Amino acid sequence: MRPLLAAGLCLLFLAPTPARPQPKKDPHSAHIAPTPPRTPEEERKAFHLPPGFEAQLVASEPEIRMPINIAFDAAGRLWVTQSIEYPFPAAQAEQARDTVKILSDFGPDGRAKKITTFADRLNIPIGVLPVQHGAIVYSIPNVYRFADSKNALPEKADRREVLLSTYGFRDTHGMTGEFQLGFDGWVYACHGFSNTSKLKAQDGSAIAMSSGNTYRFKPDGSHVEQWTWGQVNPFGLAFDPLGNLYSCDCHSRPLYQLLRGAHYPSFGKPHDGLGFGPEMVTHDHGSTAIAGISYYAAAQFPRAYRDNIFIGNVVTNRINRDRLERHGSTYQGIAMPDFLKSDDPWFRPVDIKLGPDGALYVADFYTRIIGHYEVPLNHPQRTKEYGRVWRIVYRGEGGAAAAAADWTKPAVPKLVEALADPNLTVRLTAANQLVERGGKDGVGQVRGLLSAAESRPFQRLHGLWVLERQGALDDKLLSAAARDRDAAVRVHAMRVLSERKDFSRPLHDLALAGLKDSDAFVKRAAAEALGQHPTAANLRPLLDLRHAVPAADTHLLHMTRMALRNQLRPAATWEQVNATKWSEADARALADVCTGVPSAEAAAFLLAHVRRYPEGRANLVRYVHHIARHATAADFDRLLVEHLEKRLAGDLSLQAALFKAIHNGTQERGAGPRDAVVVWGNHLTALLLASKHGPDVVAGIEIAGMVRSEEAVGHLLTLTASRTAPEAQRKAAIGALVAINPAAAVPLLGRILADAKEPLPLREQAANSLAATNRADAHAALLKGLASAPARLETTIATGLAGSGPGAEKLLDAVAAGKASPRLLQERAIEVRLQQTKIANLRERLTKLTRGLMRPDERLQEVMNRRRSAFHATKPDVSRGLKVFEKSCAACHQVANKGSKIGPQLDGIGVRGLDRLLEDILDPNRNVDQAFRATTLTLTNGQQVVGLLLREEGAVLVMADAQGKEVRIKRADVEQKAVLPLSPMPANFAEQIPEGEFADLLAYLLAQQAAEAAPRTKNGKRR
Repeated sequence: MRPLLAAGLCLLFLAPTPARPQPKKDPHSAHIAPTPPRTPEEERKAFHLPPGFEAQLVASEPEIRMPINIAFDAAGRLWVTQSIEYPFPAAQAEQARDTVKILSDFGPDGRAKKITTFADRLNIPIGVLPVQHGAIVYSIPNVYRFADSKNALPEKADRREVLLSTYGFRDTHGMTGEFQLGFDGWVYACHGFSNTSKLKAQDGSAIAMSSGNTYRFKPDGSHVEQWTWGQVNPFGLAFDPLGNLYSCDCHSRPLYQLLRGAHYPSFGKPHDGLGFGPEMVTHDHGSTAIAGISYYAAAQFPRAYRDNIFIGNVVTNRINRDRLERHGSTYQGIAMPDFLKSDDPWFRPVDIKLGPDGALYVADFYTRIIGHYEVPLNHPQRTKEYGRVWRIVYRGEGGAAAAAADWTKPAVPKLVEALADPNLTVRLTAANQLVERGGKDGVGQVRGLLSAAESRPFQRLHGLWVLERQGALDDKLLSAAARDRDAAVRVHAMRVLSERKDFSRPLHDLALAGLKDSDAFVKRAAAEALGQHPTAANLRPLLDLRHAVPAADTHLLHMTRMALRNQLRPAATWEQVNATKWSEADARALADVCTGVPSAEAAAFLLAHVRRYPEGRANLVRYVHHIARHATAADFDRLLVEHLEKRLAGDLSLQAALFKAIHNGTQERGAGPRDAVVVWGNHLTALLLASKHGPDVVAGIEIAGMVRSEEAVGHLLTLTASRTAPEAQRKAAIGALVAINPAAAVPLLGRILADAKEPLPLREQAANSLAATNRADAHAALLKGLASAPARLETTIATGLAGSGPGAEKLLDAVAAGKASPRLLQERAIEVRLQQTKIANLRERLTKLTRGLMRPDERLQEVMNRRRSAFHATKPDVSRGLKVFEKSCAACHQVANKGSKIGPQLDGIGVRGLDRLLEDILDPNRNVDQAFRATTLTLTNGQQVVGLLLREEGAVLVMADAQGKEVRIKRADVEQKAVLPLSPMPANFAEQIPEGEFADLLAYLLAQQAAEAAPRTKNGKRR
């Protein structure tokens, strides 16, 4: 399950396997709490809270074990999902041992005096949401509605029905849960890392989600729809009083305010053409293991803690806190000192909820091992017998806690009064009760409330939803709310408009008026409403708003851009777009969002735009790419090429970027380049290869490979063979030669491979390229080079040979003949590739050839011992280690916003400790998470491509090679695809870094640990 962990996922795509024997010193010790478990009272004493706050125990083992999600019902009872099955689901549903429990009858000290089991025989239940007569619960592989038909106040479920199915559970820490009932009566939920789920509701609506996403569904299962796309591993949702939805995520940012329809960063996933949704924080709280979130909207805590965000950090054993700073409709999260720090490393705050009494409630998974990837899943020290729920309350001046009421009993007048309660949990509960049992009396009193002068803003805004959910909100009341004196009410009026299916002229006028409101949140909600009801008439007002949005209001800007994009999706809109004479500012704003509209009309608009207006490099490249992928005019490429060549004749670099954009876009649509593009490519290649500017030469080499330029082969052969040419150019030339004419490339690559005077990285490039051709003459060249290769190159060659049947046979024969070391056959990358070839009697042959050799784990331990000793014997330097990281790791990984996110980001990675980092780097193929396993593509021409499959773009598969560089393969050229339990990172990665630099890298990674946030001034700067 997601809270159990996403802590860095795995360094360099890796994590250890449970199948390998443990060395004497457990390399996973950095992720195993070194202390024994404490009693609940001992754990409580280990908490450090701000002055005046107190932690109280609500429940603990043996009644509660391994709690995951918590939620309050209308009676003030606390529901808890717990799993002792985790991390392995029960094979048979009837054998599952997990439960949902109800905690109630709380004492003054917060302790629950009554604990009952509502549902049992569940299989790793994560999400729970109490509803009328029961609860909505996720249990592998479905979301169910459980009901108690015997008791008005549910006690024990005796019925279950499937609401939504079927959810993926390949990765049990990345399923679905964190159910939140919104103001609108929809259930909002997270979908987690690495799983794929295809859901279909009763009305036929359907969505398909892969890895991180958020979605919503009707409580009766009648309808389902996606809310946002992306995030890596969200685990936690919370609403604020304005109806904004927040999530916490592992591996992108710990905190987002989600915009409906936006795309957010994930591993390899593309955005929607408009770029990713805006961030609200740039810090990571020292860890990527974030789970559980609460927006504090109550009065029990002191004012400084209200309207703050609290999130659980399960690896650092803390609850983080962010203060919100407003910039228009954008909240910027300001990191504050941690709200709770624990000296007990077993403290694992996986979920946090605002209680109806104004206290924060925390589900504490209390366990020795939290890592899902960092420690083998069947490690003997994983615990299942503990678990706590805590209540954090303020006991300082003015901090008397409100008593949690049973809202299932009060009559309508008291429920209406409760809509003004300072606690958002109470207000939402009262609103739900009015919808469920208020009847005509409730509708009548709420209608009167909306027009009463003495009513309070919270009452009016919740009253809107009470009526809307019952179909009783007429246009007159909605119109009055849209003009309410309180901005929060106006915001919710606009949100109601977003949900309306019938968008009549009066309602449309309300949304248009909202765009001109004095409050930025109202403007944003109005833009969202118009985005849900596209028409050409919305273009002018949305453009006016787009021009007026301040740059600092990133959320309003992105919502306005999405709304504009949505207006351009219906084909009917384009008649007016094309008939209107737009100003240059308007045209630029429309062009900006056309890249989010995958249509020929949008491409045609962009084609006319780039011919008329000069654009900056970044915009021009993305516009041209979109034109190439979606335009239908037969002469677009000829016109575009002629225009660009003429206008940009003096800028070879930009021409190269635009050519690549055209090439990529054409590939993605599944078409080949037109003749005019090929002619341009050959001409551009010649100009670039003649350039004195190194990057231009590399670009020319790459374009030569794209257009398969036979005219460039001679130049490429000369460049590849030249010892005086820059290494980057020689490497690029090798790749282009293999793409254009592998027969001509093989002899030269064989000579480079066998030449000890050539740079080792170039020889490795030659070996990999030879292996990729999968030709008999290439295999012969690899075998010849194997005889005299140093250890690092020897491994590269053997790995390449092992990737195909003929090459694998030659490798085995070479080892048997004493021409290659049998130790190579024990390398994990080589062993796995050999197994993929399905060679007859492979196991027997391997056993015979490796008999008497030191076991791989023993050899690894020796290497680790040497590197550990070298680390302690030197004075490693963190600043030098940063440079090593930037040179050797940043192509795939990110730390503190530096680097790429092809693989997991490594913020907070230092908590793993020296031994674990050594293991991760020195043995990258121990066990690789399924999301980061290498893929081998065998092409129709026999060649092979090995790397990390990042994404699919139209008719193209985008891979990342071992250096993090993107490689694009046409889907039609793929004959066979195989996923290997291997990392895309080279198995000999550590050998590529000199020992001194390796120690510096370790020092840098070890330094990446959580640190308490320093206090900030009002402007957000550190004091």
